[in-house]
Amino acid sequence: MSADKHEGTEDGEAEGVDLPELASKGQLRALLDAPDRDRCPGARPVVSVHPEDDPAFIAEVNGRCVSAPSLERRGAFHGDWAELHDTDGFFPRDPLPAMAERWEQARPVVLHDALDEDLLDHVSTDRWADDLRGPGGLERLLHERAGELAPEYRVLGPREPAVPDERDMEGVGLSWRAPKGRPTRGPGAIDDLWLKTQRLSTHAEDRSLRLRFSFGDEVNEDASRDMARHRVLSELANRVLPEVAALNADRELMGLIGEWTRARPLLTQAIAYWNAPNGGACFHHDAFDEPFKGRQRGVLYAQLTGATAWLALSTEDLIRRAREFVELLEEGEFPWVRAQIAPAAGDLSAWLRLLQDPDQARASLSAPGGGALARLIDQGPEFTSLLADAGHGYVVSAGDVMLLPNQGLNLTCMHSVFCAGDEEGFSLSLAIRDQEKAGSAGGSRGAGARRRGATRRGGGARRRGASRRGRGRPGSSRRR
Repeated sequence: MSADKHEGTEDGEAEGVDLPELASKGQLRALLDAPDRDRCPGARPVVSVHPEDDPAFIAEVNGRCVSAPSLERRGAFHGDWAELHDTDGFFPRDPLPAMAERWEQARPVVLHDALDEDLLDHVSTDRWADDLRGPGGLERLLHERAGELAPEYRVLGPREPAVPDERDMEGVGLSWRAPKGRPTRGPGAIDDLWLKTQRLSTHAEDRSLRLRFSFGDEVNEDASRDMARHRVLSELANRVLPEVAALNADRELMGLIGEWTRARPLLTQAIAYWNAPNGGACFHHDAFDEPFKGRQRGVLYAQLTGATAWLALSTEDLIRRAREFVELLEEGEFPWVRAQIAPAAGDLSAWLRLLQDPDQARASLSAPGGGALARLIDQGPEFTSLLADAGHGYVVSAGDVMLLPNQGLNLTCMHSVFCAGDEEGFSLSLAIRDQEKAGSAGGSRGAGARRRGATRRGGGARRRGASRRGRGRPGSSRRR
């Protein structure tokens, strides 16, 4: 399948492109109009494709395709996608009410081309990857940035994790001292700040890397509610990563998040990602088992270079789609999938019983790796394609922001990630917590998913994923 690129204007109308009308009874029209398809304002539609699809379907997809990522993670193929033109998307006259509703439902919110042009033109952290992969690279980088860290922050030296992880590369501890004569809302000194570099996996062909900021014990304080230390950690990320400082300074973006959280948001526990081909993350969530009041509110993900492909949906939506897929397997669809992931006689029945019990299903999905449902939800390309065709697939490119809301451990935004191109992409992920309640967060009611004008592609056309043909069987169950 080819992937001809088209550009659009701010209101979604084609600019210089005469897209043909979709056949009213064709497969693509049926997919996009399906009453149970998830529709996120501002996000371009994604559908799965396969060389054995109907030629008329392929022709219509080719006529409106802007990118065609092929999904492969750690040697496992998850199917081919087509991202369609803006005019095929769901653009209500005022997208903000729909976005606010999605936030409350723990469904993903995509802010297309939300990042400032100046930020995208001055990304520099993406060039750190090779240095960070070398021995002592992280400590050397922090010492080089001592001027930005002084006088409050000081590099303490190498730090060994309390719980070793075979993906760990290097850890460095830091301390903070409150400026003399300046009042603080917490302790005057903090000595357990840290940064560390990790591989995303141990797969030989996955060069993906992450740089993580946190404090205290890596396990017990992941869900810390110590806002004094969160504020100090947030400022540390601002000084080390200029792109984080730019996000925090974006009044429009922060104001929009503040409207939905009804508080002044704090971006903390930063993670910088270098997502490489064959990298990504299996289905997981970012919620913690913590009191509902004062919990982490979600995650802000900003794509600064390259592109990533996402499956993102609420806990409730994932339970519903997983149940749909198991019912298809019981009806005899995809026998090769059943033989692979549910070979025992009672496997499918056990999954179906679990998925028909909402409390048990939520508990399983909240467990690390998806618990008893792990083999099912990370199956591909068949289940991956079903989710994409149901509206839960997204291609997030340079300039885009994705918000992953969290309404508690049992209602959060589940997500699975893939590299969407042939080159490494750089992105940031930041936890959203409340600094304080506020009557107004200062956001503009006019802020929306397309705040900064015509679609931007990071300086040019998106790099398309390489096509892989003849790998697997027809992936979608929604066109059969």
